Amino acid sequence: MKKSLLPGFIASFLLFLFSCSNKYYTASNFEEKTENHKVVAILPAEVTFSGKQPKNLSPDDIAKAEERESIDFQYALMNSILNHANTKKYITTVNFQDINTTLKILEQNNISVRDSWKKGDDELAKLLGVNSVIRMSIRKQRYMSDEASYGVGVAKQVMYKIGVGSKVPVPSSVGKTYDIYATCNLFSDNQTLWNDNYKRSTDYDTAPNVIVEWITDDFGENFPYKEKRKKR
Repeated sequence: MKKSLLPGFIASFLLFLFSCSNKYYTASNFEEKTENHKVVAILPAEVTFSGKQPKNLSPDDIAKAEERESIDFQYALMNSILNHANTKKYITTVNFQDINTTLKILEQNNISVRDSWKKGDDELAKLLGVNSVIRMSIRKQRYMSDEASYGVGVAKQVMYKIGVGSKVPVPSSVGKTYDIYATCNLFSDNQTLWNDNYKRSTDYDTAPNVIVEWITDDFGENFPYKEKRKKR
């Protein structure tokens, strides 16, 4: 009996590992294309709020919030990449343009945060004087207010406490406030050299800065331009 269950258990375990693994793309000619790369710039992230928005926020308020988060994600990605840059096994082979320098150059050329989202990658790379640029795109799909999400969360807890939750399955996503879809791309000479993506649901209990850290930490850990340390 135990022997017959073993293959099924192993298959399920491998499926679990596969589903938890992160998939990202690296161009087959990455080493060749980046051989002479020295400096990379991180562009302001394109942030879009969609779905049911708060009634007390005007379109202008939402636009300003998107632009604030754009800069937050830009700084957070820089911190994450640097945190994962040099380990015991690997070193990073490029430098990164200071975020303040990137923003200053864009401003000097009359390119706003929002305008930078639509500018060509090669155009911005030349303007910034870098070999490649990193772009993030984040879409936050809102389903309900934090107050409504909190109410659903409390209701679920009550159902489980009185024993109803075990008899009537309640989907874990019912109380979610947002679905967050994020992508991160590395571009050079109008070619995508690397791409990673991220999706997660959040509820009222998740602080905005935590969401930023979740996403950027994932991208920073998988970011390329790394080579093995040479043994001394």
